[in-house]
Amino acid sequence: MKNSLKLNLFVGLFSLTSVTYLTAAEVNKEELWRNESIPVEKRVDDLLSKLTVEEKIDFLNSELPAIKRLSIPEYVWYSEALHGVIAWNCTSFPQNNAMGSTWNTNLMYQVATAISDEARALKNMGKKEVMIYSPTVNMSRDPRWGRNEECYSEDPFHMSSMARMYIRGMQGNDPKYLKTVCTVKHFAANNVEHKREQIQSIISEKDLREYYFPGFKTCVDDGAMGIMSALNGLNNIPCSAHKWLLTDVLRGEWGFKGYVVADWSAVGSVTKFHKYTDNNAEGCVAALRAGCDQECFRRCPSPMVKGIHEAYKKGLVSEDEINVSVRRLLRLLFLTGEFDNMNNHKYGQIKPSVLESPKHRALALEAAKQSIVLLKNESDILPLSKDVKSIAVVGPFANYCWLGIYSGFPKNRVSPLKGIRNLYKGKIHYAKGCEVTSKNDTVDMNNAIKAALQADVVLAFVGNDEKTSTENLDRSTLLLPGRQSQLLDELCKVNKNVIAVITPSGSTLLGNAQESLKGIVCSWANGQEQGDAIASVLFGDYNPGGKLNTTWYASDNNLPSIHDYNIAHNHTYMYLKDKPLYPFGYGLSYTDFKFSGLSISKKELKANEKAIVSFKISNVGKMDGDEVAQLYIRNKHHSNDMPKKQLKSFKRVHLAKSQSATVNLELLFEDFKTWDDQKKNFVVNPGEYEILVGSSSQDIHLAGSISVAYGIVDKTAKEKIKSEILDNGYIVKYDTAPYIASVEDKKGSLCFDKVYTFYDPGFFVSQWDAVVEYTSSENSVIKVYLDGTLIDEFSVESSRSAVNKMNIKIPIPAYGVPLKLEVYKSAGDIKIKSVDIISPAKKN
Repeated sequence: MKNSLKLNLFVGLFSLTSVTYLTAAEVNKEELWRNESIPVEKRVDDLLSKLTVEEKIDFLNSELPAIKRLSIPEYVWYSEALHGVIAWNCTSFPQNNAMGSTWNTNLMYQVATAISDEARALKNMGKKEVMIYSPTVNMSRDPRWGRNEECYSEDPFHMSSMARMYIRGMQGNDPKYLKTVCTVKHFAANNVEHKREQIQSIISEKDLREYYFPGFKTCVDDGAMGIMSALNGLNNIPCSAHKWLLTDVLRGEWGFKGYVVADWSAVGSVTKFHKYTDNNAEGCVAALRAGCDQECFRRCPSPMVKGIHEAYKKGLVSEDEINVSVRRLLRLLFLTGEFDNMNNHKYGQIKPSVLESPKHRALALEAAKQSIVLLKNESDILPLSKDVKSIAVVGPFANYCWLGIYSGFPKNRVSPLKGIRNLYKGKIHYAKGCEVTSKNDTVDMNNAIKAALQADVVLAFVGNDEKTSTENLDRSTLLLPGRQSQLLDELCKVNKNVIAVITPSGSTLLGNAQESLKGIVCSWANGQEQGDAIASVLFGDYNPGGKLNTTWYASDNNLPSIHDYNIAHNHTYMYLKDKPLYPFGYGLSYTDFKFSGLSISKKELKANEKAIVSFKISNVGKMDGDEVAQLYIRNKHHSNDMPKKQLKSFKRVHLAKSQSATVNLELLFEDFKTWDDQKKNFVVNPGEYEILVGSSSQDIHLAGSISVAYGIVDKTAKEKIKSEILDNGYIVKYDTAPYIASVEDKKGSLCFDKVYTFYDPGFFVSQWDAVVEYTSSENSVIKVYLDGTLIDEFSVESSRSAVNKMNIKIPIPAYGVPLKLEVYKSAGDIKIKSVDIISPAKKN
């Protein structure tokens, strides 16, 4: 079975057992670590004293074995919650690049609060732990990077503003307990997937301090308790064994008090791939001494555990050195309430009813709406009238609710086609047109052209998914994959009213159709409610107000090498020399806004001072809408190694038609800082600076100036949070929209079922390939379920062949757990012979 996964088949009932915690009342009072009333540090010291050195070393793996003599059960340290918990029936919110495009920090806080509610509910149900491997704050430096959609922005201030609100919403504000533990990743400068376990990121300290570090530092300043070290090396030292990175900067300068976990097997990679040490034991000791406390690894023992066991036996590392890391890890277990009776605590009261609740689905819908960016609207073709007689809905993403990488498995998913059908009652001609990557889609292409010929307006849904951009896979080009560009060209030839709706991982080129298309809408992988959100924008029930979180480049030729980390080499809006396709911060609206009346509260800004930049925004159009006011600064005497401009504040403002509002944005002395290599600190260079206010990095409506005095900004100082970014985020509650009913799913008749156990392939992948073998004498519709949850519905064309094969994707919610796969027939005549699930693991 070289080409398929070896599967365990189970017949009958099964049960899972685990060791349970004892409460403080059930143990001897001398067990101080069980006593909830004493300080955490004393509890940590007491439990640490009771562990053997072998048990301590086991803590260095992210899967901890049970310690039965102390009634401590096994513990899976990690969970994923990038934009929703990766689990069954959890709300899937818009992907991070979509959330970045909302430019709404308060909304980010609300989404993170909902995600952490669901994480705690799963914890209270005994299904998941609350050590969360999120957020990703690596910069969207290069649009070809496979994981760009996990990131909020290409700009460090924008990134920091969004990420800090995720941290606050996820970790909560209880004085005693952490709601979850955020593990911020990947530290540092992890922007290439190919050979990521062994490559080096070569970066000046100036670029690190000014561009690659701020997102991480802001998260630390806002209380993040976890950091994940990157797989790559930084300036010829593996990140997971980089003392300057993990100890000198992270803990020494920034005062980080949490734990550091190496990315997947990255401690083992110190020797295996980076060749930094002669053997694994030495590599593991180097990582431990550099400040790395644990290694992400789903099997026990991990390379780090093996290496430290060996090193301890050889006398290469002491128990006291091991204790440093174990103490940090134990502290977090106490802070999340692992050894306490949480029945009376507010986090322990969060019920399963929050999972994919109407409130959370309403929030996901609102976030999806706010994320959508209108890129082109020639002749005001949008919004569409609901009275238009017929619409062609085509493209590989039309009937595909792509949630994005690192996504969970919600029950309810609204595809664009379904969302349009929910809102529009006219004639709809649907055709897939082509696959995302396929080169041979002649029949599908012809069907799409036929649909376009019959329609007044064409909505073409194109983009890219995990087949072309994901973890372990960078894009080679910004062009649409497969035949999607050709599909747009053919549609524009037969219909003059073609609107493209893009689901991109980042900056995307549409080819020749860029000029021919009447409208272009960027909808992202924006969560389970994306279909209704897109429909509401297309038909004018919602006025789009999203703005691009990255620069969209006009050509692949504008991009430097993906390995070039020098930000001044034509990267981002701050240094781009070429005209972009769309600038950073860009986004159109169905209404018009006017900026006026700029005033700056100070003429001169000195150390520790702030100025208030005030101006008025007026909605002078015909619809209510949102505008994002963006404040940039520019040194009037800037040199080539300084940014053309830098974002320093922003605020999303909702205005009814004919309404005006005064916007006040803070400008801090620290906003003008730059890294000084000689002083090894941040300084503010004196002089005149321009203050630029606009609706994008290029659309500047108001300009003023301020004189700034010289000063030193301590590199250890905490990043100050601005009032317009916080926006009362700690206390505002989401006002839920009307109840959204769950989908009523009629399964049909069962035609196949089998129980599988999926084995860990050694790296994260959210979906596995599967081949369905069947016979069918007429057109049929089947529904595929795993563990009682609908995966998808498939239309199957009739065939007289003895055996037919159909490729599908199977989402994997858990490893090592028996899961039943079921196929139901809801229409037609079909017989399922087998479902062969193929492992993504490398074949031997």
